[in-house]
Amino acid sequence: MGKQAWVLLGIIGVFVAIMFVRGPAGGGTGEVPAVFEPGLTLAEAQARSEQSGLPVLAFVTADWCGPCQALKRGALSDPDVTAYLREHTIPVYLEESKSPADIQALGPRVYPTTVLLRGGEVIGRIEGGGPPAAYLRTVRRAIADAG
Repeated sequence: MGKQAWVLLGIIGVFVAIMFVRGPAGGGTGEVPAVFEPGLTLAEAQARSEQSGLPVLAFVTADWCGPCQALKRGALSDPDVTAYLREHTIPVYLEESKSPADIQALGPRVYPTTVLLRGGEVIGRIEGGGPPAAYLRTVRRAIADAG
């Protein structure tokens, strides 16, 4: 193979690597998982939590974050995870460019971060993601430990 072919292959490889990290075209954002009600704010989720007794599950994300997109397409779109979150939490989606004040108040150190709240108090925090079974196990444990 000639030098031009190797250069072309290198360019294609870099493009594929960027797409893998960033996700689909259009800014690299995956769709908001169906478990999250469109437009629900943190304040509204907390009010629902107070009425229902269910904890708030706040998913803190950013459009530019590759691991966030992977978690959205993976664990947060998994049917078992989705079913559990709908039954046992009030899920709310907090994207950095749309909810900066709420995100700052929750104080994430990394993206993605899942924050579990009850009565306005943090009862659990998951930094990063993981496969669906591990993510679900961690959420269940945090809720159980908080009583």
